Order: sequence, then C-alpha cells, then structure tokens
Amino acid sequence: MMMSEKLFRRILLANDDGIEAPGIQILERVAEHFADEVWVVAPATDKSGVSNSVSLREPVRVEARGTRKFAVHGTPADCVAVAVRHLMKHSPPDVLLSGINNGSNIGFETVLSGTVGAAITGVLLGIPSIALSQDRRPEDKPDWRTAEQHGLPVLQTLFNAGLPAECCLNVNFPNLAAGPVKGIKIARQGIGKVNGITVTPTTDPHGENYFWLRVEHGNTDLPEHSEVSAVAEGYISVTPLTWERTSMDIWSTLSSQLKSAD
Repeated sequence: MMMSEKLFRRILLANDDGIEAPGIQILERVAEHFADEVWVVAPATDKSGVSNSVSLREPVRVEARGTRKFAVHGTPADCVAVAVRHLMKHSPPDVLLSGINNGSNIGFETVLSGTVGAAITGVLLGIPSIALSQDRRPEDKPDWRTAEQHGLPVLQTLFNAGLPAECCLNVNFPNLAAGPVKGIKIARQGIGKVNGITVTPTTDPHGENYFWLRVEHGNTDLPEHSEVSAVAEGYISVTPLTWERTSMDIWSTLSSQLKSAD
C-alpha cells in the first residue's frame, strides 16, 4: 500500500461565518494541499460572536451537504464536538483549521470569536488547532487576496514548526494587497481594537421592541509585540492562545494582600 505524500490524512475545517462563507471555501482549497481528506463541519448559518459556547439545553441537528461536508444547526464549538466525537470518532482529524473569518480576531475580539472558540474546543478535545482571520475595516467588504496568497505558505511554516498541544494558534492576515505583506510575526493578544458594545433599540411592525448589538471599534494604542501592531505594520500575526485568563499581576497582589490580612 502506497503511503500518502501529504502531511496529514485528515484535516477538519470549521468556522463561525457559516458553511457557505467564502473564507471557509478558500481554506478548503488550501487544506487540500496538506491532507488526503478534508472534512467541513460548520454552522448552517452565521454564528459570529458566540465564542466557544456549547448547546447544552437544546438539540443539535446535522445535515449532509456533500462528501465529508456537514452543516450543523448549532455553534462552532458544537461543530467541532460533533465532528470529533461523532462523525469522525473512529478516525479523528489530525488537525483542525477554523476560518478563514471575515474580519480580524484580535485582542478582545478573540474572547467573542466563534472562529477562535472552535479552535479552543479542538484543543480541548486533543486536536492541534489553528484559527485564521482576514482583517478588514468595518465599513469595507473583505479583500481575500492576502489570505488566498499567503494561507498555504503560512500553514506550511506552522506545520513545519510543529503545532502545540496545549493551545491553539490564532492567525490574522493584514488588510493589504497580497504583495506588501512583510512576513510572519509572533504576537501577544493585548486589548486590540474593541472599545465596547453598542445597543440600538428599534421596533418591529407589531410595535414590539427589539435591539441590535454591535461590537464597537475605535483607535487604539499599538503596544509592542501585540497583534494589532503586527497587523497594522503589514505582518501576518500568529498568537498562541489558551483558556488561561488569570491576571498574574493581580493574582500576586491579591495573594499578598489577603495573606497579610490573616
């Protein structure tokens, strides 16, 4: 039996923009260079902003959309769980790729992101995982050229380096034409570009109130080694992320204060 010349036997794709989103179609074409089988298990509709929430109190429905392609009526984390623990349980994926997201996942955005949530869920289930996002201005349509041209070499570089087991890698492509990209920069998360969340009230035709919630972006500092700084300078940022959110400075301060109060 001939051995495959590709790096992996199976790669799983997920996202939060939905199974028909252009970003996951780009990622599928890239993933085919690395794996014998590419599985797509993604939300049936856009599930942006749901982080890594899991549908614990409602059923999750799955529908086949083609060979090794499934639409899940649930969250991105549901998609990964269903894929790894059901659809592919007898032969789990070697790698999970989540995205490519329409818009950056930088700083606080990573806390909200279903794209990153899927990757974090992959790590939880023992699958090396990478989240990928294409930066853009909120008022502009996405320009996928950077992700299309650099997606394959970036993944090749990360695969060659070896994927960590204890965290996912968060990749952000800068909002540039493909040519000017300066390279890859390993970055820290930082605060990013989020200023807050806006709530806009409105009324439906029946006179009932409802609300639109939106993430509010604004100008931000560009601290050294941060994702936002790297992407603004024309680099592809790569950030190792995990579920650890402890502020070690405050932990140390509180520990000292409470110890002295005994």
